[in-house]
Amino acid sequence: MASPDFGLMVRSSYRVSPFDEKSAGSATLCACCGLPAPTGGAPWQGDAARRVCEICDLLQTPTRPTIDREAVLIWMPELSQPQVLALAGHAHSVLLEPMFTKPREALGAFWEHLVDALLSDRPLPILPESGLPAVQVLRVLHARAAEAFRRLQSTSPLQIVTAMMMADVSRGDVAKNLQDVLAGLRLLPVGRFYRGADDVYADLLRARHALHARRS
Repeated sequence: MASPDFGLMVRSSYRVSPFDEKSAGSATLCACCGLPAPTGGAPWQGDAARRVCEICDLLQTPTRPTIDREAVLIWMPELSQPQVLALAGHAHSVLLEPMFTKPREALGAFWEHLVDALLSDRPLPILPESGLPAVQVLRVLHARAAEAFRRLQSTSPLQIVTAMMMADVSRGDVAKNLQDVLAGLRLLPVGRFYRGADDVYADLLRARHALHARRS
């Protein structure tokens, strides 16, 4: 499933439509997080044999225009990047699962409220008791953004990756410092994913849930 080379890519790369929509519904498993990839996945570093879901593909597109609304950087060297993505993705699915049978508008409104609450001090919507462990997992992950900020003075993927791309890696000390930072830095999806102006994260979770149920 997960390979140790899955990590934040320090490069400028933004694809408008990287996915093979003809593969949608094929229940491809993401090579990074191991969860179903509803749209068939995108090749990891050009390798068609290893395909990643749209959320894990953010690792390859850290300078996309909406990245700072979709993800935050955290400091968590004790977990690999695939583990962080799997934890966040599973926790998000658990929280949204009671709404999967609702209309799209209700699903989106509930998820937007929940994400806003998780990212702030606002009260959470009413959740079943089964969802409380998922909330705790997400809060633990998000709490590690403070350490990333202490070290880098930012948790913005766009700012940090841009700064890294500008670094003079021909200098040995700079290259080593960059390597050390990347060893502990992780990309944490916050629960949003944009196609144009539309946040489709909740739609992706519902499609992922349907594929998972089909495989069970």
